Amino acid sequence: MQILTYFQELSATTKVTLGMLLLILLIFIFKYISTFLEFSFSKLLKMKKVSNKSWVYLGVKHKFFSAFLFAFFIASLAGLPADILGQHYEKITILVRRILAAFSTITIMVAISALLDILADKYQRSIKLPVKGIVQAIKIIAWIITIILVLSTLLDKEPIYFLGGLTALSAIILLIFKDAILGLVSGLQLSMNDLVRVGDWISIPAQDADGTVIDILLTTIRVQNWDNTIVNIPAYNLVSNSFTNWRGMQESGGRRIKRAINIDVKTIRFLNDEDIEKLSRLNLLKEYLANKKEKMKSLNENKDEYNRHRLSNIGTFRAYCYEYLKHNPHISEKFTCMVRQLAPTAEGIPLEIYAFSNNTDWEVYEGIQADIFDHFLSIIGLFDLKVYQRISTME
Repeated sequence: MQILTYFQELSATTKVTLGMLLLILLIFIFKYISTFLEFSFSKLLKMKKVSNKSWVYLGVKHKFFSAFLFAFFIASLAGLPADILGQHYEKITILVRRILAAFSTITIMVAISALLDILADKYQRSIKLPVKGIVQAIKIIAWIITIILVLSTLLDKEPIYFLGGLTALSAIILLIFKDAILGLVSGLQLSMNDLVRVGDWISIPAQDADGTVIDILLTTIRVQNWDNTIVNIPAYNLVSNSFTNWRGMQESGGRRIKRAINIDVKTIRFLNDEDIEKLSRLNLLKEYLANKKEKMKSLNENKDEYNRHRLSNIGTFRAYCYEYLKHNPHISEKFTCMVRQLAPTAEGIPLEIYAFSNNTDWEVYEGIQADIFDHFLSIIGLFDLKVYQRISTME
């Protein structure tokens, strides 16, 4: 009370100066207290090893608690200017109150923005919508409203007054926020059609993008390539241009193997009885060759040497490859599995393996595929076949 009495006895200029300094000092003290409390709380959470997906952890991460406390402190200063400056300085009191009200509006918006960030962080992987993009759009609209309210408070005008001016500037606003509007519309199209989600593997050759989607923002899609580089792609590029999403492959549980072995045409021939006897020792061909021998025996009855049906080494090798795939525990039984012969080329006759692995993980998939072709390339000599290999000539 003595301090207030002494304060009232000071000159007008001194009183206003000290009053403003006191308000500024209180604001800094409140800011320090809110920041210190949140910092202490974060230390406590680390000691307790709270999950990084819990609401409390996310509140600290996005500084929601400090923003909320600071907004509450600023709002509590509403009646202080009149107590400090007195009723004789009504105009200054009104001005300071307007500034505090405008500042309070901004701090409340900062707290709301932090809350929106928490929601985006919490739900960005659990729902199909591009949460971050939607949150950014809401933030833009909320900040526009905040700016209008701040100007309305400072200038003592109705908000509708500024909305009229905003309408007149709509063409300029549309030009400035063209990318944001296109990105928002594109993001909604991507989400409504479920074209891309966070965690999807997508390929966009035109954008040098081939990797995992790590973020869907208001105007851009962030893709982390397999070499750990990050590509930012405008959202409307995904709508207006084509791209490959590998999610269907990952969700199906099977990844396609499609690769050919080029057989040297010069090594293709018919099998004789000795060859058939030798290949019959292979467990995978034992039943196949036995059935073929019985069938050919009936077909070749009363036929001379030139008109007999005979087995070829490439056909028998194709049958072996098929049986090997059918008995391979890493090949999915749900999808197509075949070994087919393609049209001859200058590099030989392609024998294509078409099957699906039952593991979609890239590293595991490559290992399965490599093991299959390691085996085929190693055993092909047993069928007296050779893989075509171009011989380079040195001049």
